[in-house]
Amino acid sequence: MKLAALLAALVLPSLAWASQPKQLAFPVGTTTTVSLGAPVSKVTVSDPSLVEVKKQGRKVIFIARETGRTEVVVKTADGEQRFSVYVAKDKYALPY
Repeated sequence: MKLAALLAALVLPSLAWASQPKQLAFPVGTTTTVSLGAPVSKVTVSDPSLVEVKKQGRKVIFIARETGRTEVVVKTADGEQRFSVYVAKDKYALPY
């Protein structure tokens, strides 16, 4: 019983953290490439006018088109990876 409680205490917080979207921020006109652990099967962008996303094997290439915020979901054999993407006017407007 104690072992099950210990495992739950270790695993549950990591599962909650894994569901949080990764934060990306970059200026208009730039690209950012993210490498994943498995080949990308599908990409969904909430607002494709802000960010163009291309899949290339295990990589996802983000191309900033217009300022704003959008969400991107990338599906692989390992599961889903969510990204919260902020496109700034220039490098001085980046939040982090």
